[in-house]
Amino acid sequence: MKAGRPTKYSENLADEICERMVNGEEIVKICLDENMPGRTTVYRWMAERPDFGARIARAREGLADHVAWQIAELSQNCTNDTANADRVKLAALQWRAARLAPKRYSEKHITEVSGPDGGPIPMQSQVVDARVLTEEQRAVLRDALLTAKNEGTDK
Repeated sequence: MKAGRPTKYSENLADEICERMVNGEEIVKICLDENMPGRTTVYRWMAERPDFGARIARAREGLADHVAWQIAELSQNCTNDTANADRVKLAALQWRAARLAPKRYSEKHITEVSGPDGGPIPMQSQVVDARVLTEEQRAVLRDALLTAKNEGTDK
């Protein structure tokens, strides 16, 4: 038996945290609720349980969608009297949405280049390593370099 307090993690608790995030609550606010675990505990669960971490990541995208909905609502309800205050709110909400889901809501266009199966791009080296050349290859290379040098001095 492990030492320490037993974990309070449960699928129902994980569901509630994710549902509250999708409905617009930040994880910080959720964890301030006395019926919820603290932030440190939630972050430890995310590290220990990759499936829970993935669910939280998807819930953050849902939170970003909620923020985008708030942006749309605020912009539709803006009047001449509230325009300046609404502009500040809109800027803050846009920043928040871009940080929560940058691929979807950021103004930056991120271009990723990857090789097969998302791995690195295989590259052919263009540099000739003289240490691995045969004597015949060295002679050919030497002659080519001398010819190029002589052609350059003839002009």
